[in-house]
Amino acid sequence: MMRLHPTKSRLALAALTLLLLSILLFGPARTWAQINYYWAASYGGKGWDDAESIQQTSDGGYVVAGSTDSFGAGGSDFWVLKLREDGTVQWQKTYGGWEGDVADSIQQTSDGGYVVAGGTESFGAGDRDVWVLKLDGDGTLQWQKTFGGNGWDVANSIQQTTDGGYVVAGDTGSFGAGGWDFWVLKLDGDGAIQWQKTFGGTEWDAAWAKPIQQTSDGGYVVAGHTESFGAGKEDIWVLKLNGDGTIQWQKTFGATEWDWPGSIRETSDRGYVVVGGTDSFGAGKDDVWVLKLDGNGTIEWQKTYGGREWDEAESIQQTTDGGYVVAGDTWSFGAGDEDFWVLKLDGNGTLQWQKTFGRREGDEGESVRQTADGGFVVAGETESFGVGDWDVWVLKLDGDGNIPGCPLIATSRAIARDTRIRDVNSKAKTSDSHATITDTHIAPVDSEASVSTQCYHEITPTPTSTPTPTSTPTTVYRIYLPLITRNYQ
Repeated sequence: MMRLHPTKSRLALAALTLLLLSILLFGPARTWAQINYYWAASYGGKGWDDAESIQQTSDGGYVVAGSTDSFGAGGSDFWVLKLREDGTVQWQKTYGGWEGDVADSIQQTSDGGYVVAGGTESFGAGDRDVWVLKLDGDGTLQWQKTFGGNGWDVANSIQQTTDGGYVVAGDTGSFGAGGWDFWVLKLDGDGAIQWQKTFGGTEWDAAWAKPIQQTSDGGYVVAGHTESFGAGKEDIWVLKLNGDGTIQWQKTFGATEWDWPGSIRETSDRGYVVVGGTDSFGAGKDDVWVLKLDGNGTIEWQKTYGGREWDEAESIQQTTDGGYVVAGDTWSFGAGDEDFWVLKLDGNGTLQWQKTFGRREGDEGESVRQTADGGFVVAGETESFGVGDWDVWVLKLDGDGNIPGCPLIATSRAIARDTRIRDVNSKAKTSDSHATITDTHIAPVDSEASVSTQCYHEITPTPTSTPTPTSTPTTVYRIYLPLITRNYQ
C-alpha cells in the first residue's frame, strides 16, 4: 500500500484547507451564460432588396434568403445572408443569371449547409423554372438544378426530409389540369427527382403557403389558395399527402370573398395551424385569419385579427408554451403606410400581445421564428430604413416582442373575432408530371450590402452558480445605440 510522506501529507492538507476557505469567502466558481442580443437592422444596396425566409442556425446566428437587384448578375438574383447573433454579417452572396431570379425559401440542412429554392428566368426549360441550390456552410455551391416545363413554374417552399432528401412545393403552369396547379416534387439528397405530382382543378391553384412540411407520420402537408374549389372567389386549400404523394385528405376553407393562406405548420398535437388573410370576415378591408385544425383537417377554432384597413399575415409558428407567433403587416396600426406586425397568441388563439414595428413608409413582415433564448426573429423588407428603394429588415425581439429602448415599437389594438365556416372536402385532379431537369453552372458572387442598425441592446446575464451568503450579484449592463452604420466588404 502506497503511503504519503508526512511532509507531503501536511502540504496536501494545507492546500485543501485553502481551497475550502476560498469557496467560503468568495463563493463557488461561476459559469457565465451567453449574452442575449436584441436589435433591428437593415441590409441592402441602392435598388430593391427583400427577405422571404429566415431561420436561426445551429451556431446561434441566422440565415436569410430573398432577392436583390442591388447586387449580382441580373435583373434580380437569389440573395443569402448569414448573420451572427448580434446581426452583423458573417457572409453574403448572390446567385443568379441575366434575368429575374427570386429565392423564396431557405433551410439549414443536417450537414450544416443550406438548401434554397425559388424561381429562375435565367435558366431552365420554360418562361420560369423551379431553381434549387444546395450550399455548404460558407455559401459555396454543392449542386444547382432547375425543374420545369414550357410554361411558368416556381418553388415557394423547400424542406429537408428525414431520408436526407428534400420536398419542394410550388406552382406550375406547365403541367396539371388548370391555369396553375399545386406542384410537389420529392428529391433525393443529390437533387434527383424521386416523384413529382400536380394537384388542381380547372382554374388557378397555387401552393403559396410556407413551408411544405414533412409530418410526424412521414407524409406531407401543403397549403395554398384555390379558385377551382370552395365557397368563394378564392379559398384556402390544404392537402394532406402520404409519403408517396398520394392524397390522404383535401379541404377548402373560406366564404364568399377572397381568402388566402400565408403559412401552415404541424402542431404538437399532430394537428395543423394555418394563417393568412381574409376579405370574407373581420373588422376591416382585409384581416389576419388563423385556423386551428385537427389531424383530419377539421376546424377546432378560427379567428380574425385586424383593424379598419388591410391587415394580413405571412408566417406562423407554434411556440414552446403551446401558443403561436404570427408575423405579417398592417395598414390599420403603426407609424407608417404599413408596418411589420407581430401577434403572440395562446393555444386557443387569444391575444397575449401585439406589436407594430416601423416608421413612415412601407415595412412588410414575411417570416418569423422563435429563437433558442425564447425570443423571436422576424425578417421582411423596409422602405423606411436603409439605403435603397427597399432593404431587407431583420428584427431580433425578446419574448415579449420588445427591443429594450427601441422607439420603433408600438402596441396595436386589433379586434379579435370568431368566424364560423366549415371545412369542405374538395376533389382535386392528381397527375404525375414530367419536368425537365437541368444542371446550372453559376458561381456565387460576394455582395457588399450597407448595414444600418436602428436599435441595439445586449444583456449579459448574471453568472450561474450556487448562491452563497458571501456571493455578490453581477451587474447587468445594457447598451442602446440609436443608429450605427456598418459597411461590409
